[in-house]
Amino acid sequence: MLLARLSLSHFRNYERLELEFGSGITLLYGNNAQGKTNLLEAIFFLATARSPHAGAERELIHWGAATEPIPFARVEAQIGRANGVMTELEIVLVTGEERDLTVARVSKRIKVNGVNKRAIDLLGNLNVVLFLPQDLELVFGSPGDRRRYLDTTLSQIDPKYSRALQQYNHVLEQRNALLKEFRERSFNAAELEPWNNKLVENGSYVMARRAQAIETYNGLVSEIHPQLTAEHKELKLHYQPTIPVEAFALPETRQLGLGLTPPSAPLEQIAMAFRGQLAELRAKEAGAALTLVGPHRDDLRFTVDGVDMTTYASRGQGRTIAVALKLAEIELMRVETGEEPVLLLDDVMSELDKPRRAALSHAILSAKQAIVSATDLDDFTDEFIARARILSVSDGRVQPLPQTRAADAGEVPF
Repeated sequence: MLLARLSLSHFRNYERLELEFGSGITLLYGNNAQGKTNLLEAIFFLATARSPHAGAERELIHWGAATEPIPFARVEAQIGRANGVMTELEIVLVTGEERDLTVARVSKRIKVNGVNKRAIDLLGNLNVVLFLPQDLELVFGSPGDRRRYLDTTLSQIDPKYSRALQQYNHVLEQRNALLKEFRERSFNAAELEPWNNKLVENGSYVMARRAQAIETYNGLVSEIHPQLTAEHKELKLHYQPTIPVEAFALPETRQLGLGLTPPSAPLEQIAMAFRGQLAELRAKEAGAALTLVGPHRDDLRFTVDGVDMTTYASRGQGRTIAVALKLAEIELMRVETGEEPVLLLDDVMSELDKPRRAALSHAILSAKQAIVSATDLDDFTDEFIARARILSVSDGRVQPLPQTRAADAGEVPF
């Protein structure tokens, strides 16, 4: 998979941008607050239909768009696949006639090859792995942070997962609304049953797919983690569903205990356990007016040699786990899709020590396409710089790094 061309109109601090990309490394170089992160954000937005940074999509619209007849932001790209097929992607954010972009309501229009599509249909057309300094939150953050990470990854590689998750969230909202109604009138189990059926149907697939992905991650991080630390300790991911974990185990592996993520998660077994939990918690859910079991309450934990890193990891250990997880994500996408994901790295090298930086540099140098931002070229080896196409980013403008500046920095211009 290759990002061949990117076009931005009124996106963040880019009033207009037309940029072509090739294979290999593109290094975005410049000071902070010049637009490097915004450019990577636009690519991630095209891949996932969501921003990793914005609290509201109106924040993505350039302030200058208010002078347009209808304020808007547009992100377009041309994507090449391994089979030679080219795909055109487009997302347009439109505010209508509202001029105050701080309060404007935004509608999102998506096209794939010029045809209007839903956000769910966009997923998988561009697969990306995004490295951020905030990736530490995968270890130290909330269960919601870890669920969002799994959802973003799996939605890019499994259309069935993204549909099941979307339908599950819709059913969850409706079911919670009905539970709230029961506070004003008598509880009616028969009325709740159709929502239970849909919740179990979609939620069971979401949980099974998460368990399978985590088992794949464990096979990958067992090789990656020792390369990042001299201690050679075992990193392991543990799926923590809100239904009994034994439901995920095949009969011959049940005795292996908690934290097990077996080679295949039996859907019927998971569905039966999910339904049993709903029945067991019926009274508590009626009192809380909330659905208390399901994938919306899952968690993912990390252990190193059996020690819970979510609780006891140092900042350095957390960085190691986050880097190992993201490197494993690259391999997961390759295995699942048969395509190389585009790597996006937002000034993460400065956060890493020498072993982690070396491992990440190796992954970037091995990638079909990587787009990397940096404020300091000294974070990279001479080999890395020699193989990179270096672009200067300043005040929403992107251009080749001037040769004199590259020479002053002791770098090799392209």
